[in-house]
Amino acid sequence: MAAPLRPFKVLKAANELKDFKKWPKTHRCPNEEEFEELLEVHHHRVQREILVQYFCFQQLQHVKKYAESRGIFLKGDIPILLSPDSADVWNNRELFQPGISAGAPPDAYNTNGQKWGFPVYDWEEMEKQNYRWWRQRLKVASNFFHIYRLDHIIGFFRIWAIPPKSSAKAGFFLPKEKEKWVPLGSKTLEMMLESCPMLPIGEDLGVDPQQVRPTMHKLGICGTKVMRWERFWETDQSYIPVSEYNPDSMTTVSTHDSETLQQWWHDLPQESKPFAEHKGWKWTPELSLEQRKDILTDSNQSGSLFHINLLQEYLAMVPELVWPQPASERINVPGTIAKSNWTYRYRRSLEEIASNQELKNHIADTLR
Repeated sequence: MAAPLRPFKVLKAANELKDFKKWPKTHRCPNEEEFEELLEVHHHRVQREILVQYFCFQQLQHVKKYAESRGIFLKGDIPILLSPDSADVWNNRELFQPGISAGAPPDAYNTNGQKWGFPVYDWEEMEKQNYRWWRQRLKVASNFFHIYRLDHIIGFFRIWAIPPKSSAKAGFFLPKEKEKWVPLGSKTLEMMLESCPMLPIGEDLGVDPQQVRPTMHKLGICGTKVMRWERFWETDQSYIPVSEYNPDSMTTVSTHDSETLQQWWHDLPQESKPFAEHKGWKWTPELSLEQRKDILTDSNQSGSLFHINLLQEYLAMVPELVWPQPASERINVPGTIAKSNWTYRYRRSLEEIASNQELKNHIADTLR
């Protein structure tokens, strides 16, 4: 499978970076003879890409081995879905359902739903091929990571599918039959667990179909607990004490898709005021250093097995290490197309961050 993937970037460049669906047929759907000809015509460029990938592979493997030598586990990321204009889709079109795209249904945070534009898997075809594509994806990632975030784990049980040229509101769940959701999710997750030595941590946020979390618990897959959303929703909506978090979970104060702690505290007082009351604090619009440290300490000492926070949440304890505007510390706003999405950069260099003694002292305090 690896060899046919190599020319994709070369062909992309040869076609002025156009979507592969707009390439000439000999590039878009080459037969065996045409494929061999492409390899010959673009031989030097293909070899260059192979060399670059080889060096990257070696370097990332070295990083993992070095981390192991220092008793550190690395966590990577496995997005559930793919760009429709990617080497994987170009080379495995039979594994995706034509026309429809993935997204999210309307909810309390986005009344219009979300249209992501990613292709939807054909799980029947995946199973016929013994999930070879997923198995290889996980096997490759295990060269670099010990743990991985399993993105949108609920989507392995059912995915919101949107018809062509339609809004997210026009979508529907696949499979359409609810009784198929748990068997599909269980089968897929079991395959992932047996395919590689990495430990998954499921991103199980959002609307949770019944039995998803019990299935995760049964399989030993940790879920994600964002402290601001961990409440007794079905009773008085008070915040759940962190000491009561179940062990098979990961605690965090924010995610790449949410507001940072400071943003949340200031911009969503309807949530942060009850949290302040839960902590026995008088609410003010700005989160103090001591309050931030207290929340981070709670996140690092919860009942969860794992405690992982964005680095910028710790950097904010030393104001000169973060950007003046709190919004500049956010990574992504889901459901939007904005120039700021996925462009986040730390304000200071890694050398400055690593040598900042004040930051070291604050972080040490949150770990005691």
